[in-house]
Order: sequence, then structure tokens, then C-alpha cells
Amino acid sequence: MPDLRNYALVALAVLAFVLGLSTWGYRTQAKASSFALKTQDAAIRAQNKTAADLLKQRTAERDALQTQLNTRAAAQEKTDEKAVAQLDADDKRQRAARIVVRVRDCTRDAGSGGGGAAGGAAATTEAGAGDASAASGVLSNAGARRLADALTEVETMSAAYASCRSTLMDYSR
Repeated sequence: MPDLRNYALVALAVLAFVLGLSTWGYRTQAKASSFALKTQDAAIRAQNKTAADLLKQRTAERDALQTQLNTRAAAQEKTDEKAVAQLDADDKRQRAARIVVRVRDCTRDAGSGGGGAAGGAAATTEAGAGDASAASGVLSNAGARRLADALTEVETMSAAYASCRSTLMDYSR
């Protein structure tokens, strides 16, 4: 039996040696993993700090631009309010005033629709000769309202264009 004990002792020694080697290997891997995790953690912390600093800088830039935009919008609103007030005043003044128009003498054109002798006679007269006897007249109330509405619309569009033109020119630069 002594031989069997020797073999058992040798086998036990070999197993202890293999167990020691594997433990040493696992310990080395654990140290390497721990070092890699610490290195990666440090890199992530540095990256997070850089990102936080950049976020703070970009937020400050955005806030400054928003403040500038708000200032420009407030100025534009004041300009628009002045333009609307001026348009309202002009509209009231124009609606209160009588509208006088020049009425052309249309007798030479009266017969030209039939294409007969009167139309031929009208075609032979010199262009503009019939305009020499122009008369003045006043528009009817309905015509004056339509003209005032059209003028108001034209003035509003003109003021809106003038108001926006400077802003558009600033953006095109």
C-alpha cells in the first residue's frame, strides 16, 4: 500500500500545483480587469467633464442668442405697432376725405363696340385726341369704399414688406 500512498501524494501535489497555477492565473486576470476598469472609468469621467463644460458653453451661447433674438423681436413688434398705427391713421384720413378723380370723355369709344361706321370713325381719329376734354368727378360711395379698401391693403402690404425687408437683409449677410 505504500506505493498507492505515494501515488496519491504525488497526485495530490500535482493537483495542488495546478490549483495554485489556476488561482494565480485568475488573480492576474482579475488585476488586469481591475486596471482596465479603472482606466476606462477615468476616461469616462474625463469625457463627462468635457461634455459638461461644452454643454455649459453651448447653453450660454444659446441663451445669449435667444436674448438677442428676443430683443430684435421686441424692436420689430414696436416697429410693426407704429406702422399699424400709421396705417390706421392714414386710412381714417383717406376715408374722411372726398375722392376726386379725372373722368375721360368716352364718347368716341361709345360706338366702337358695334364695329359699324361709328367704330371706323373712332379708329381714324388721332390717339389721345378725345382725352383733351377731361372732366373732374367724384366717385360714388361704393366706389370710394372699394378704392379705400384697396389702398389700405396696398399700404398694409407695403408696410409689412418694408418692415421685414431689413430683417431679411440681415439674414442674407
